[in-house]
Amino acid sequence: MGPQYVVKAIDAEMGKNVHTVLVPIADYELVVTRDPANVQAMLATSSTDWDVGKARNASWRPLLGDGVFTSRGEAWKRSRALVRPQFTRDQINDLGLIERHVQQLFSTIDCLQAAGPEKSWTKQFDLQPLLFNLTLDITTELIYGYSAHSQNKSERIQLPTIPGYDNPDRENIGTHIDAGKAWIETRGALWKYRWLLPTKQFNTHCAAVHKYADWFIRLRLQIGDGFLADIQHETSQCSRSRYILLDELAKVTQDPVELRSQTLNILVAGRDATASLLGWIFYFLARHPGVFSKLRGQILERFGPYISSQPSGIEFQELRNSIPYINSVINEALRMAPVIPLNERVAVRDTVLPRGGGVHGNDPIFVPAGKQVLIPTYAMARREDIWGHDVDVFRPERWEECGGRKFGFEFIPFGGGIRQCLGQSPPDAPMRFHHTIENRSGSGTLRGHKLLMITPWEQPAEFIDQLAVEFPDLKVAAYRQQEWEQQTAPFPEEEWQDVTILLTFTVLPTPKQAPRLEYVQLMSAGANHVLELPMFKDTTVPFCTANGVHGPQIAEWIIGTYLAFQHRFPQYHDKQKEARWDRSDLMLIDDAVQKTIGILGYGSIGRQTARLATAMGMKVHAYTLHPRETPTSKRDLSWTPPGLGDPEGVFPSKWFSGHSTSDLHTFLSSDLDILVIATPLTPNTQYLLSAAEFEVLAANGKRGKTFVSNIARGPVVNTLDLITALEEGLIKGAALDVTDPEPLPFSHQLWSTKNVIITPHVSGASTRYNERVLAILKYNMERLSKGEELVNKVNKEDGY
Repeated sequence: MGPQYVVKAIDAEMGKNVHTVLVPIADYELVVTRDPANVQAMLATSSTDWDVGKARNASWRPLLGDGVFTSRGEAWKRSRALVRPQFTRDQINDLGLIERHVQQLFSTIDCLQAAGPEKSWTKQFDLQPLLFNLTLDITTELIYGYSAHSQNKSERIQLPTIPGYDNPDRENIGTHIDAGKAWIETRGALWKYRWLLPTKQFNTHCAAVHKYADWFIRLRLQIGDGFLADIQHETSQCSRSRYILLDELAKVTQDPVELRSQTLNILVAGRDATASLLGWIFYFLARHPGVFSKLRGQILERFGPYISSQPSGIEFQELRNSIPYINSVINEALRMAPVIPLNERVAVRDTVLPRGGGVHGNDPIFVPAGKQVLIPTYAMARREDIWGHDVDVFRPERWEECGGRKFGFEFIPFGGGIRQCLGQSPPDAPMRFHHTIENRSGSGTLRGHKLLMITPWEQPAEFIDQLAVEFPDLKVAAYRQQEWEQQTAPFPEEEWQDVTILLTFTVLPTPKQAPRLEYVQLMSAGANHVLELPMFKDTTVPFCTANGVHGPQIAEWIIGTYLAFQHRFPQYHDKQKEARWDRSDLMLIDDAVQKTIGILGYGSIGRQTARLATAMGMKVHAYTLHPRETPTSKRDLSWTPPGLGDPEGVFPSKWFSGHSTSDLHTFLSSDLDILVIATPLTPNTQYLLSAAEFEVLAANGKRGKTFVSNIARGPVVNTLDLITALEEGLIKGAALDVTDPEPLPFSHQLWSTKNVIITPHVSGASTRYNERVLAILKYNMERLSKGEELVNKVNKEDGY
């Protein structure tokens, strides 16, 4: 099942709007999903329910052993813990090493120069094998200390002698790797019938690859710390301080089989995926001269022409920051031709995928333990509803439009979640010339970081243990505050000094107290209580809300109070206390089918409310500050529990937007039966709904027919005007979880106002609140470790 076939088959047989299908193959069924919400669940939010398949491990293990690429379960965790720290080392950024091998590539190409009138050009040749030589040469030198020098064998330097052992076959190591991989592909396709294949040739290639790695491992284990003493650059200058992966791993384990497995996993990954990506980039540049000219022009303008005899001194961060178009070209090449076009996971226990079921494919689907799910990354990159109608066009500019495209799990060239590629460079990290052959080999690091957690509950030990596994270099300190509104720190002031990540609600330091702070995770969906604090307004430290943590329970409160009012539950409860069987209200009960719900502020709470309302047969009108006119703009980029909310923005039948009063009134006059107020409290939203707005709700025959539900903040509504609207019958009723003032005084008129349901700001309460807050924190920490954009980030200008 090739990547292009997946796209054509689903589109032709099921339709372009179908993204998750069940495919029968021989004697079993396979789930195929190109839905980013499902991919996010498997790789990140529900990753403990999934692992790579046993077929993958069994197919690759004879060649590579058990490492970050091949292993599963606890074995993979050990591999990740062993290898991952090595990819955080500054020493791995050896641009001089890369430069030497790039020069060998240029020299090889120069030898292909044509004769006669075309002598200024090379003769026709295949570039891809030279790129594989390049990445093999770089990767073997970085891992074992000595390059295979497959590009130019005359460059090979003398190897030390190990008595009784022949030197490794540097001449043919690439050939043996390629041949072994070809056998693995065939074995994987046959899977349980792979025993039909003869194994003699396969075993020969595996043995040659193992012998190559074993020689360097034996040298390191015999010589010990002196392993680097005789390793020299081609300039014959001793390089005792050079970074070599094998040397670093041997400081942690002396098991020769484990060292072979771990280094071979990185070797094959670093060679193959990188060479494939380079090949595709040259392929697209050759066919899009405009892109080539633009990229080359920016490089020449910034750095000038390349002179091989003069070291450029360019650093990766400088290159990335000064010429962002390079990233756009790379991203677009990875989108058009992902080096890993197909991925897979297997459910290790009964679980669910958040989307794919129901009439419209928006409901969760059950996945039993043992079921395999194919993730066609190529197919996700060919979805017009995500990438636009020019999805088949190589256009790097798409990554720069609208301030720079932010991507989620629809674009995973380096995987996602806990098995994120070790070689992916965070935006502010040094260049690492490694990419795993498949995107499932680890995650980022938080070395040098300290997490401080200040919460009104004890943090579960299993979460702390999980952090220790995920981020072994992270320091963690947890304190319990006595009350939600507490503002004084429950610890000595010096605790702030080295904090870089903070989980809190109201306890915040000054910029001077926490000079190293890099990210604040609030436990609230709103940020109005921190807007005037110096750490928020006087620094660039990003604040992120717990947007998404309240969606399920508050949406239930909204629908529950509305149904209670419609079905007259308060009246029946009063009659129950009087032991009265009274059916006089029977004809006043009105159900929700075909009613219109207007959601003022279509965030995570509004989107989950829309999901529930749609299931009840209601029509949804959504109001947002900014226009949502395209499928991409309607998507929810904030954190959402798997299978909930409206991540693609498909539930509203009408969208409204704008900053002005007239824009708001247009929305309010759209024949609403229930108005849900879910907008954040900012200076611009204070008293957003007052007398004029209630008059609009009552116009055009809607007097006394609209129910108002406020779960935002009390001051969004003018309380006195709301009371008047209820008493005069302008609106049908109201459900208020928030009031102004709050708490509502005993003698306040609102308590006795007719047709109102009041609860004491409890709609967001849930026994799963802490669980969801920690899920958001952990997700953002993973993104921080990889240099990715944080989710739920507060816009400091808008205040939410």
